[in-house]
Amino acid sequence: MTRYVFAAFAAALLSATALASAMAQENAPQNNMTLRTGSYGGIAGGALMPQDTDGPGGSELQRDTGYAIYGQYGYRFPNQLRLEAELGYGNAEYDRFRADGGNSSVGDDTDMYSLTGAAYYDFATGTPITPYLGGGGGLMHQRFDRNTVTAGGTTLGGNDGSSTDLTAFGELGLSYQVSENLELVPSYRYQWINDGEQGLDDTTMHVARIGLRSWF
Repeated sequence: MTRYVFAAFAAALLSATALASAMAQENAPQNNMTLRTGSYGGIAGGALMPQDTDGPGGSELQRDTGYAIYGQYGYRFPNQLRLEAELGYGNAEYDRFRADGGNSSVGDDTDMYSLTGAAYYDFATGTPITPYLGGGGGLMHQRFDRNTVTAGGTTLGGNDGSSTDLTAFGELGLSYQVSENLELVPSYRYQWINDGEQGLDDTTMHVARIGLRSWF
């Protein structure tokens, strides 16, 4: 299910980006919109789609699609560079642990609290649509709630603790100007968390987001 949600979102975002470029070429002589500079704040919601995590002995830990909410503060410079600070909270449930042909239900979940900074470049199109790309990183604090499970003779220990780890991501998206001070912002993010433990690889996930940006 996760792969279909991601594929549909990515296709829609790429189509919108292509449309923005086409509109820029078509409307440039008639439309002279310039990118606004200065400060803004934003909120966003998203779907977290963690990838299956490889574990000991060829095992695999699977998670369900989760959710996240974010708050941002940023500043755009005249050179189209935009810097942004973000606070986020997310939650993703565990699904199954698979090993040697066997599988076991895991259940429980992980809470994720993030503090990150990022740099983005906005592509001026002369239209209400502005594609962007960039990336960033920071800290991810996670609170785990996972029972010990065994599948196919392989046991994965439980984890009911917490950890604070490095995280990094790349992001592409676009903004659509709804009004003079308000923009609608769909985006896609690929995120890594340096949290490998008990033989499990680090967490990686796709994040599909939709947000609102308000200029001051």
